[in-house]
Amino acid sequence: MFPWFQYTVIYLGPIPIRVWGLFVAAGMLVALTIIYRRGRRLGMNGEHLLDHALWMIVLGIIFARLFHVFFYEPAYFLAQPAEMVKIWHGGLSSYGGFLGAVLGFLWYAKRRGVGKTSWIKIADLMSFAALFGWIVGRLGCVMIHDHLGRPCNCWLAIQTPDGPRLEMSILEILGLLPLAAVFVIARQQKKPDGWFLGVMLVYYGLLRFTLDFYRAVDLPNSDARYLGLTPAQYFSIIMAGFGISLLLKIRQKT
Repeated sequence: MFPWFQYTVIYLGPIPIRVWGLFVAAGMLVALTIIYRRGRRLGMNGEHLLDHALWMIVLGIIFARLFHVFFYEPAYFLAQPAEMVKIWHGGLSSYGGFLGAVLGFLWYAKRRGVGKTSWIKIADLMSFAALFGWIVGRLGCVMIHDHLGRPCNCWLAIQTPDGPRLEMSILEILGLLPLAAVFVIARQQKKPDGWFLGVMLVYYGLLRFTLDFYRAVDLPNSDARYLGLTPAQYFSIIMAGFGISLLLKIRQKT
């Protein structure tokens, strides 16, 4: 069982720095670095890729916040609307961020006139890089414990002040490590275009759908549930469905 720890703010002299935001920024930097370096090795324009990724990040952050506000804590933000813009306090929906990133991707691809053959290659690259950036960013959630799970005495639990509970961010990171290993190995192999994207969609969709059943239901900040499922679980079904459809199309072509 993990001992209790929590780091929400560190100080650089008199300047407070939010630990969660620091890890999210680090995750973005990791993803951007992978996109640039791997993209150039694949013969792509590194500068265009960074521009593409930055638009995805900007819209991803906006939609991640909007989804959190409207699907997870609408009553809180309705009572305190000024809090909506304070994203440094946490409160970003992963699936809202994903939708925003997709919209940013499509908008930039259309703006630059990227053809279907090229954009699926770029989407593969973005999916590959996003996985590793996501793992780093999730470490910020581990530091502040904003996704505690149900009470549990197993060895994967964390000893919170209110008793042992699952730490969902730790479980998600552990669940993503096998996929990261597969991606590292597969990057040296010739995979059909869209393979990384399809595998990422299916794997994360199924992982997140499963893990959300273990999220806390008895805490003040517990996720909202609609017909017994969290908003993320509904989006997980959609994500996995798209991924399966893509992989089936790839299989038909090969």
